Order: sequence, then C-alpha cells, then structure tokens
Amino acid sequence: MPQSTLPRNVQVYDNSDQDNPILVAGLMQLGHTTIAEFYFCLEICFQRPTAYNFRLCNENGTILSRDSPGTIVPITNYYVVSLGMDFLPSKLIISRSGYL
Repeated sequence: MPQSTLPRNVQVYDNSDQDNPILVAGLMQLGHTTIAEFYFCLEICFQRPTAYNFRLCNENGTILSRDSPGTIVPITNYYVVSLGMDFLPSKLIISRSGYL
C-alpha cells in the first residue's frame, strides 16, 4: 500500500495469508464514494487479481455487490476475494485478534 499519513476509515486487505492479512488499499469515506467508483479505483491499482476477477467482502462475509453501483460504500474493512477461490467466510475472514 502506498505510504501515506492520511487517515482512512475504509481498509482493504489481502487475506491470502490468513494469519497475517496485508493492508493493500484504503480511503477516507466521507459519504460520497460509490461502489462503482471504489471498484474502479482498485482495478486501476491492482495487477492481480485483474479487473472484474475479484470482489470485496466485508468482515461479516457479505460481498460488496457490483449490482448496485450507485450505492455509497459502507465504512468498514474489506477483504479481496478472487473469483477463482472457494468462498468460505469462516476461514477467509480473520482479524488480527482472531476469527470475526
């Protein structure tokens, strides 16, 4: 993730290593960023997974749906889920203090 001292209230983690999720992106959501804009920004930044080959999952296991692009991004932590992975929330979503 780019080194920045700016505050962020939305974090995106790579959870490939379930014991140690890596912060890969973030933004300061002030109530104006839509889901479509958020995915668009991440697709520019990510080399892998490639555009349209990932989804974002929140800490509760809910996918941030591309089907409602005009919806404002909720403030929470998200995890990158590759479309090639089997999605198992109890194994995929882990916080630094343990399972969520």
